[in-house]
Amino acid sequence: MNLASLSSALSPRNPRSSLRTPVLYYMQALCEEVDLLSTRIAKIGNLLHSTVQYGSKGRAKRDT
Repeated sequence: MNLASLSSALSPRNPRSSLRTPVLYYMQALCEEVDLLSTRIAKIGNLLHSTVQYGSKGRAKRDT
């Protein structure tokens, strides 16, 4: 095997394609983090909503 064929075998054919995979992994991980964060926010919102509803029902019973 000569040096020219060895260097072409070791170097990526398209430099953009060598970046594509890490970028896709990063974007996928970022999307998963956003999904997890939005799920947490939704759960906190539901908890807050149920707490406020429970508190207002208790207050209405005390007022009557």
